[in-house]
Amino acid sequence: KKLMMAGNYEAAMDIAKKQVEDGAHVIDINVDDGMLDGVAAMQKFVKIAVTDPEISKVPFMLDASKFEIVMAGLKWCQGKPIVNSISLKVGEDLFREHATLLRKHGAAVVVMAFDEKGQAATEEDKVRICKRSYDILVNEVRFPPEDIIFDPNVLTIGTGMEEHANYGVDFINATKSIKELCPYVKISG
Repeated sequence: KKLMMAGNYEAAMDIAKKQVEDGAHVIDINVDDGMLDGVAAMQKFVKIAVTDPEISKVPFMLDASKFEIVMAGLKWCQGKPIVNSISLKVGEDLFREHATLLRKHGAAVVVMAFDEKGQAATEEDKVRICKRSYDILVNEVRFPPEDIIFDPNVLTIGTGMEEHANYGVDFINATKSIKELCPYVKISG
């Protein structure tokens, strides 16, 4: 981000190229910064990166907190990018709208275990939110299930607080249930 803020996209490309040379399977492009025009920076970075065969041989993960920034990069991607992320915290209608646009562009998607009530902390909430997201994506939007990557939120387990003691077990159990209830998806955590 610092290089992009300075307008030094050439050095940013060198870092991306080095990451691929060192074995990266995905290039994560995140331009979230209050001092940076995220739309312009994402678009410029992706436009340059797709022209470099050493960088563009791996998928790009477009990572931004604002959907318009993701879309700015998505319009210039080749192959299958991964979008990080969407969730139900924006409500079902906007979730469907975002998912439909991503499907039309052929992107895979990371879906966070958040809904209108907040972040899933318990096994039950993780499974419920991911299953609800899956049903909307697959049955309504017709999103390919193999292009869905759920992130059921690995939460901090070493806080010493009693209410956090089960977070690790909840994540592991939720992952198993999500894989059973949502065929073909991937899990990230």
